[in-house]
Amino acid sequence: MRVKCIDNSKKLYLTEDKIYTVYEGEFKQANEEKEFTLLKIEDDYGSIIPYEAQFFDVFSNNIENYAISKIEEEKYKLTHKYISYKGFWSMLYEEAGTSLDDFWAAKKDIYKQEMSKEEMKEILEGINENEKDFILELLIEIKDDKFIDQVIGICRKKLNKHAILGSDDLLFKYLHEFQDDRVNDFFIEYLTEYYDGNEEINKIVSSYFN
Repeated sequence: MRVKCIDNSKKLYLTEDKIYTVYEGEFKQANEEKEFTLLKIEDDYGSIIPYEAQFFDVFSNNIENYAISKIEEEKYKLTHKYISYKGFWSMLYEEAGTSLDDFWAAKKDIYKQEMSKEEMKEILEGINENEKDFILELLIEIKDDKFIDQVIGICRKKLNKHAILGSDDLLFKYLHEFQDDRVNDFFIEYLTEYYDGNEEINKIVSSYFN
């Protein structure tokens, strides 16, 4: 489930028109209608906390992989099934047990189910490095080759500006997954024109031809 912020008049860590992922929510239900009251999202500060539902409209309502439990009469809680076990949130805040891995698994599942290719492309071109790395890891995991041209373009821009960082190795690891003429040609171009001393990226590119 994902929601779009429609009101940030209270100057919260939200951005109007931005889409947020819902990990947990509380709602009232009369007949078939769900009226959400709280939504636990990851905000612009990176905190995963509940916000009043009045600040959002539902953007996508895929709750197939969510568990629903009753809180009281006509009041329910909806939580992604990977993180719906007792004590999860306190464990996550303490990074205890498997809670962090379970959270990443839930986030990946929601992104795979509900995030469009266009949204992923925007993240890859954006400035949020954590989200960018998360998307690249997801694309590597599911071996999605539809971003090859975009990733090559991002790499070229960074190389031409001498702006390659150590963390950019994920861009090259993504390309490394695919036996593709576009990747082959770009990696040859890298070895002949951009081989610049970044040891980790040099290894990734060189190993492609082994």
